[in-house]
Amino acid sequence: MRDQYRFSVGRVAKASSCIKFITFPEERTCMNRRDFIVSGSATLATLLARRGSVTLLPAQQENVPSKNPLGRLPLLFGTDYYPDQTPENLWEQDGVAMAAAGITNVRIAEFAWALMEPQEGSFDFKWLERAIGILSAHQIAVILGTPSAAPPPWLTQKYPEVLMVNEHGVTLSPGTRRFTCPTNATYRRLSLAVATAMAHAFSSTPGVIGWQIDNEFTLGESPRCYCRFCREGFQQWLRGKYPSLDALNQAWGTVFWSNTYSDFSQIPVPLPSGAPPNPGLALDYYRYQSAANTSFLEEQLTMLRKLCPAHFITTNNVGAADFIDMRELYRNLDFVSSDNYPGFFAIHASGPNSGVSAPQEVVVPMVAFTHDFMRSVKDGQPFLIMEEQSGKAGQPFFSPQPEPGQLRLWTYQAVAHGAMGINYFRWDTTNFGAEQYWHGMLRHDRSHSPGFDEMQQTMRELKSLGHEALNARYDADLALCFDSSSDWALAIQPGQPKLKYLTEILSWYGCMAASHAGVDVVDATQDLARYKVLCSPAMYVVSQKQADHIRRFVEGGGTFMAGFRLGVKDEHSRIVDTPLPGLLRDVMGVDLVDYEPIYSEKQGVKFAGPLAGADAECRIWADILDPKDKDVEILATYTGGQYTGKAAITSHRYGKGRALYVGAHLEGADLARILLTLIRSSGVRSSMQAPPGIEVTSRRTDRQTWTYLLNHTAKPQSVQVDGRYRDVLDHSAITGTVNIEQYGVRILVRP
Repeated sequence: MRDQYRFSVGRVAKASSCIKFITFPEERTCMNRRDFIVSGSATLATLLARRGSVTLLPAQQENVPSKNPLGRLPLLFGTDYYPDQTPENLWEQDGVAMAAAGITNVRIAEFAWALMEPQEGSFDFKWLERAIGILSAHQIAVILGTPSAAPPPWLTQKYPEVLMVNEHGVTLSPGTRRFTCPTNATYRRLSLAVATAMAHAFSSTPGVIGWQIDNEFTLGESPRCYCRFCREGFQQWLRGKYPSLDALNQAWGTVFWSNTYSDFSQIPVPLPSGAPPNPGLALDYYRYQSAANTSFLEEQLTMLRKLCPAHFITTNNVGAADFIDMRELYRNLDFVSSDNYPGFFAIHASGPNSGVSAPQEVVVPMVAFTHDFMRSVKDGQPFLIMEEQSGKAGQPFFSPQPEPGQLRLWTYQAVAHGAMGINYFRWDTTNFGAEQYWHGMLRHDRSHSPGFDEMQQTMRELKSLGHEALNARYDADLALCFDSSSDWALAIQPGQPKLKYLTEILSWYGCMAASHAGVDVVDATQDLARYKVLCSPAMYVVSQKQADHIRRFVEGGGTFMAGFRLGVKDEHSRIVDTPLPGLLRDVMGVDLVDYEPIYSEKQGVKFAGPLAGADAECRIWADILDPKDKDVEILATYTGGQYTGKAAITSHRYGKGRALYVGAHLEGADLARILLTLIRSSGVRSSMQAPPGIEVTSRRTDRQTWTYLLNHTAKPQSVQVDGRYRDVLDHSAITGTVNIEQYGVRILVRP
C-alpha cells in the first residue's frame, strides 16, 4: 500500500550480520517521516502517527495465536543468559557448563540494543550470531528478546521527546530502563526497526525457537506516561471510544467544576492540578495507557508473525503488576510468560525499606495468586516462567538466601499451578550494573551458587514428568473475579485510605486457596458454568455484561460471594443512580441502608446460623444491608454504633443457586473462617485434608491426574490421603499417610 510505512531490507542473506537499511516511502503532502502506519496488526495495534503520538485504531485479525504452540514446543528448562555482558572467551565454557547442567534453552538479548544498533540504522548482529552458534552447538535452544525496554544513549540524546513524563509531570531521565513513552511515534519507529532487523537476521537461524517482546511492561517506577504525546494519543483514543463530544461530557459529568469540553483538544491528562481529577477521565486514561502498551507490543507481534512464522512469540510480566490489562496484552500471543521471585516479593511485601521479610503465610498465597492469575490470562493454558529466582535477589537490597529445598519448592509451586517450563534467572551473576545483587546459578567468581545442584536436580526431575504432565490442565472448582476497571477506579477514589483493591483480592484469594479446591482468576464476562463458586471482593465497577453473566451463573446453580463496595459505579466511574448494589440488586436480594468508612471507631460483627462462632471486629469498611426478599437469610449483624442489629452478611436463594453478600471488612482469620465455611456449604470438597503450610493442587488430562503436595514450612509434615497412590518422583507406593520433608514436594498419581 502506498501510504504504509515500509521497511526495505532487500535480499539480505541469512548469514548477514551488519545491516543498514531503513528506507522511508516518499513523503506525501499531508505526512512527514514521523507519520506511519503499520498495517495488519491486531487488538488496538494499527498505528497512525499524528504530531508525534499514535492513534489506536480498531482491531484486525492477523495476530491470532499460533495453532497449538505448546504441542510443538520442546521441554523448556533453562536460564536467562547475557552474552552481551559476558567476555566472549567465556561463551564456549558457558555452553559446555549449561549442557552439562541439563539446560535446554536460554533467553538472551532483551537488553542489548546498544550493541545491536550502535548508531541509528546501522545494525551489528555478528556477536549475537556467534553466541547463538555456540549455544546451538551444545543443543541449547534460544529465545530472543526484542530490546525495546532499554534504549541506547544515542537514541534519547537525539530524540529526547521519547522520554516518559511521570504522574507528577516530571520528565524521566535516561540511564536505566522503562523510561520511554509507549505512545511516542519516534520511539515506536525505532523499536520496530531494531526488532525487524533482528527478525530478518534470525528468522531461519538454527537453534532460535521463539521471541519475547520487550520486558516486563509497566514494571517500573513510573508505570504510566503523562507526556504531550500521550495527551494527543488519549484525545484520539477518546474520539474512537465515544460517538461524540457530547457523549463524553455526559459520561464523565464534565458539567461539574465547569469542565465541559467544546473540543477534544481541550482534554488533559490527569496530572496534578488544583484538586483530584475527574474520576471518569482518570479511569479512561488508565485504560488508554494499558491499550497503548498493548498496541506497542502488537506492532512488534505483527512483524514477527510475518517474518518468523515458525517461532513462538510471548512476553514476560509479574502477575501482581496491575497497571495493564494482562488479558488484552496476551490475547494474541502464543502463551503467557511470567517472572517469579518469592524471596524478593517477601521483602517488598513488608515495604522495601522496612528491613524485615514478610512471613511465609503471606508470601505463599501471594506467589500462588500470581501463578493462578497468569495461567488464567489465557483461559488456563499452561505458561512459562521466564525468570525464576535462583538465589539472593534484589536492588539495592538483597533478599535472604533461600533455605535448602526452597528453590526446588518454588519451582514446583509454579508447575503445580500450571507452568510448563522454567527459566532460572540468571546464569552468571553480574559484577557490574544495577543488578549486581541479583544472584544467578553461578556466583560472581563463576563458581556454582549454593542452589546450583538443587536447580540441576529439579530440572532433571521435571524432564522426567514429560510433556503430558507439564501441559495438563489445572483443576479449579473456584473462581475469583479480578476486574481492572474496579482496581483502577478504586485506586482513583478509594473511599478509605487503607482500602486497596489488590489487598482485598489477595486476602480473599488466600482464604479460597486454603480450601485446596483450585482457583481460577476470571473477569466475570466469560463462561462461568464450569465453577461451583465465584468470589468477587470489592467489585466497585459492574458492567451490564458482567452482571448478566453473574446472574446466569447463580440462576444455573452457582454460588456467588461478593464483598463490600459491590456495584457502586458504572463503566464511566459514575455512581449508579439506583439503590446499591446497582445492577446486582436482584441477585443479592438486598439494598444498602448505608455504607461506612471506618477509622478509629469500633464496629463489631456477630455471626449466626451456619457461621455461628466468636464475634469479629470490622475495620476499614462496612456495607449496611437491608434484606428485600423473603429468601434472604441474615448470617451476621453489626454490634456497634447506630447500625447495631443491621445485617452485615446475607445469603439469598436466587434461581438454582445463591448469592452471599459479605458487607463487613473482616481481618484474615475471621474472613478465612467465613469464606471456607461458605465454600464447603456450596459442595466444594478437597480430596485431601492438609495442615497449615501445605499446599495441595492438581492438574489433569483425560488419562491422568497429578496431585502436588508442597510443604512451605521448615519442618516435616504429613497429609492423610484416601486410596492408593504412587509418587512419580521416587516411585514409592503411598497409602494412608504421605510424609513430606521440610520445603519438600510430593507428586502423586493413581497407580
